[in-house]
Amino acid sequence: MGAWLDALYLVSLLVEVAVLFYLEYKTWGTYYTPLNFLMLPYVVVLLITVMLAGNALDFVGFYYPSIFIWNVGLLLFALPSLLIGTLLQCKELPFRSKGVDGKFPSVLVPLLVVLSILFIWHLKSIINSSAESLGSEEFGEEFSGGGLWGHLRLMTLPLMMMCIYYVSKKNWWLWPVIIVFLLVSALNQVKGWVIIPVLAAMSMRIYFGKTRLSMKLLSYVVLGAFVVFFASYALSILVVQERGVSDEFMEFIFKHFFHYLTSGTLGWSMDVQLGIPDDGGSFDNIIAQVVNLCKSFTGDKELVYPINPLYYNTGTTLTNVRTIFGTLYINSSWIVFAIYTLFLSTCMYLMKVLMTRRNNIYLSTIYFFFCAMLFMGWFDFYFSGIIVLEFPVIVTAFWVLEKIVCKKKRAADEFCGDTN
Repeated sequence: MGAWLDALYLVSLLVEVAVLFYLEYKTWGTYYTPLNFLMLPYVVVLLITVMLAGNALDFVGFYYPSIFIWNVGLLLFALPSLLIGTLLQCKELPFRSKGVDGKFPSVLVPLLVVLSILFIWHLKSIINSSAESLGSEEFGEEFSGGGLWGHLRLMTLPLMMMCIYYVSKKNWWLWPVIIVFLLVSALNQVKGWVIIPVLAAMSMRIYFGKTRLSMKLLSYVVLGAFVVFFASYALSILVVQERGVSDEFMEFIFKHFFHYLTSGTLGWSMDVQLGIPDDGGSFDNIIAQVVNLCKSFTGDKELVYPINPLYYNTGTTLTNVRTIFGTLYINSSWIVFAIYTLFLSTCMYLMKVLMTRRNNIYLSTIYFFFCAMLFMGWFDFYFSGIIVLEFPVIVTAFWVLEKIVCKKKRAADEFCGDTN
């Protein structure tokens, strides 16, 4: 009976995802919707987890009832999509942007140069003065973990996205900037903030027809993700620990790659199986960026750090991540869980509508960045960091700057025209 019940949990999710996937396309006329960014990667990771759990690499067994939270979460997330999409269909409004044409905003080019030079200089200074080893988490924290350099690092993320979107044979000069900004993110030793902007930019290219989605591209994406993972551990092991590449090292990388891939699903699975010992967390962990912003204005130095303190050994090494819905549930009640999921979905789909209507690089950058954060929902909850507030503010500032410069340029051109 247990095996049949386990199969029922899995099949129920697959059927739900198939139905929602169909409804999403019928509603929006595209596969690039927030719900699809959220649920499709989870299904892939879940299937990999089920295949590996209890059978390979010394992973723990998978507890199928943990899938139920995703059944509920995805259904709630789909409701605003269907409602907003149906209303737009009734008004016969366009669902898809015509595309972001033109070239990289010239007003931002000096910023690319300045930030690249600043970070190269800063890296050289930290290497010369720091007692920490290049590639260690301590070095990453010292390099750009917070303060001014932390904010500058966040500024490179939307710029890197735009560079990746516009890069081409003609715009080859963007490649050095992309490499520098990727290095800045990689040295910070947080894999998610390397993957998210690259994934967002590639999705934007595919959505607007600059790149064609194919099996070859998907292969490159998977290979790229593994390279990012490999480079992260290569820095910490080959450089910090001064060890060479060996069969033991490659086995370590292989095991830890699959551990990282399954850490959210297996972490939440084990959590549910143990009765959710970390249940009763504070909702402040979910809205930590808002709470911390308020604390900074009031002078309260006791900031909220939304990191789960409970680690499980799911195989190979430890994990404290629980997927996006698992973490949300741990830090809320069922009612709050439902309200927040509906709110997040509503914001995402209104953002999609706004992007479609305004058709510019800045709104597209914000939208696809948040979609990429949803994509990482199989891992953990990414919406509690200050980046949720800071990223759109930075991109909007770029947009306003371009408008101001263009307005002044038009005024100057008109003045010159009047004097001729």
